[in-house]
Amino acid sequence: MLKSILALRPSVADWVFSLKTFAASILALYIALMFDLDRPVWAMATVYIVAHPMSGVLGSKAIYRVLGTILGAVAAVAFVPNFVNAPVVLSAVLSIWVGFCLFMSRLDRTPRSYVFMLAGYTAAIVGFPCVSDPGIVFDTAIARFQEISLGILCATLVSHVVFPRHIGPVIAGRVDGWMTDIAKLGEESFDPDADGEAIQNDRARIAADLGELHGLALHLGYEKSRFAGRTRHLQALQSAMAAILPVFYGIYDRLVALKTENGSIPAELTPLLTQVSDSIQAQTHGVEQAAELHEAINTYAATLRGRDDWASLLQLNLCDRLHRLVDYHTDCHALWAGIRAGDVPDMLVNRWREVGRDRSLHRDYGVAFRCGVTASIATAVVCAFWIMSGWPSGATAAMMAAVGSSIMSFLDNPVPALKGFIRYTAMAVGVVLIYSLVILPGIDGFPLLALSFAPYFILLGVLITSPQTYGFGLAMLVNVVMILNVSSSYTSNVEMLLGGGIASLFGFGVAAIFTSFIRVVPVDRSIRSLVRANWRDIAAVAKGKLKLGRMMMIRRLLDRQGLILPRLAMAPEHRETLLRVMPEVTIAAVLYDLRQLRIEIGPALSAKIDDVLENTARHFEDRLDDFNRPPDDVILTGVDGVLCDAIALPEGPNREKLLIALVALRRTLAKEGAPAFAVAGNTTLRNGSDAPHAGGLIGDTA
Repeated sequence: MLKSILALRPSVADWVFSLKTFAASILALYIALMFDLDRPVWAMATVYIVAHPMSGVLGSKAIYRVLGTILGAVAAVAFVPNFVNAPVVLSAVLSIWVGFCLFMSRLDRTPRSYVFMLAGYTAAIVGFPCVSDPGIVFDTAIARFQEISLGILCATLVSHVVFPRHIGPVIAGRVDGWMTDIAKLGEESFDPDADGEAIQNDRARIAADLGELHGLALHLGYEKSRFAGRTRHLQALQSAMAAILPVFYGIYDRLVALKTENGSIPAELTPLLTQVSDSIQAQTHGVEQAAELHEAINTYAATLRGRDDWASLLQLNLCDRLHRLVDYHTDCHALWAGIRAGDVPDMLVNRWREVGRDRSLHRDYGVAFRCGVTASIATAVVCAFWIMSGWPSGATAAMMAAVGSSIMSFLDNPVPALKGFIRYTAMAVGVVLIYSLVILPGIDGFPLLALSFAPYFILLGVLITSPQTYGFGLAMLVNVVMILNVSSSYTSNVEMLLGGGIASLFGFGVAAIFTSFIRVVPVDRSIRSLVRANWRDIAAVAKGKLKLGRMMMIRRLLDRQGLILPRLAMAPEHRETLLRVMPEVTIAAVLYDLRQLRIEIGPALSAKIDDVLENTARHFEDRLDDFNRPPDDVILTGVDGVLCDAIALPEGPNREKLLIALVALRRTLAKEGAPAFAVAGNTTLRNGSDAPHAGGLIGDTA
């Protein structure tokens, strides 16, 4: 941590933020002291808890914190008076409430999750100190709400009035950067000689970056930048940009296959590719330009109809991907231009809005459940020790166990962060003793009190502007405020200060211990869990059981890939895993299309498609138990059989759609070789000895 602090180079904006936050905290403390609130330090600490350099983020955190505080206070008022005569039952009820709220918080991957988490440990903060005197629980709940609301009000007022920093320009910079990255990815994807692994890495990085836009856009409703109220529009843009990624993958893959099949890209195809690629790199985009590209693609595709060689089928599939690329790319630029101009056509937003909803985000119920269980058990164990020992500071320990189990739950392994928080709490106790025994005895009046706080709080406030030093800065600030417990008159009770500090350390320590046993998910297991979640969805698509729209399904699979990418920094040995799951978006999309197409073709061919779907679903279900299961040859054999029959169909839209889907599926299943149209294998066999071996099946490429 010392290296991170020494390496920090705060900007002028960081110092301004620290000064603003300190001013807001002092204002909150002054008002709380003036109105003689129960614990004024809650108002001061709340300012630092909700502080954020961006006014919109602070505004949303503030509102969600108020809502969570109200919900938690109501729960405490309901629980304590009814169960105070049964301390064991009361402890169990509050512990379960903390765990349940944390479970709900972990399922919500939006800033709204703050409401549930706050509701959980606020009930503990209000309820546990009132166990010995349940008659004051309502007054305590009201006091906490007043103090927290005061801190939020002061933080929000100062942030929005004094040199406000809006999140809108930050989002604009991010989107412009992503547009540039998309253009670069397009340039790479149109080059069959480009490094395939580098392209995959760029796709994964863009997918991970796009995940940030969903959360950032939610804060726009809480500020007055020019993008205020554009959350829905930006999430539509995010979905459109995410949809481009698998299209680029398909284009690059088909070009590689064509070059492998013919030795080079067909000369007559090159002008079309150049035209589309130049359009992606162009600075201006419009409907007329898109229409010209669609016409050029259709003209070229018309020359391929009626031909049944593998190279022609690859080009037919490529034309379909080019159509999608033109549409998606045009929508991206139209959305972004409309957002900046403040006029986005509703039809365009509605086209992508469904894909941007929360259902397209991955939810890990297993991790959420373990988080809730950890919080419940840690809180209950501290309560049991408190009840049996009669420890005077037991309420503080129980509160800190609930808080410690909750605040770091978003991490795969919260234990290092909790250990750091314990160290910083111990250091904060030392700072508190210095203030209590050396500085505060000589202070007379609020101006001198504020002046004595200024050097420490302004310096530490700068640290919370950096992710590397945020945990240290926040712990050293909030713990000093809470343990020091400044009131309207100075009292120095070293025993009480040490008792509160030790109780805080004990509570966080118990939370860390149970988190290490129950909650910690090794990074490799986390990656495998995300991969298996994709496999479950793919199997469900093949069976027709996944009740999601096509683009929403694709968005969810890409979301998981984005979650895998940052974890690879901690587990580089799983890099191949990410490269294997990249094509699974294509597999899922094709399976979805095949389920739709089977309804519109003859029963014999529909039955063969059903066999392919069934065998594919079975394969991915088997891989849930056998992560490295070898490929099933029968799937590729079945696809080749359906391809053979599809080629024999009369010319028409269904034939073309079916061939496009089957070519995409076959290229995803097997990267080498062409289908043997002359031999249609028995698609109902599994692992049959007569099935031809296909090199590079799902087990190697998906």
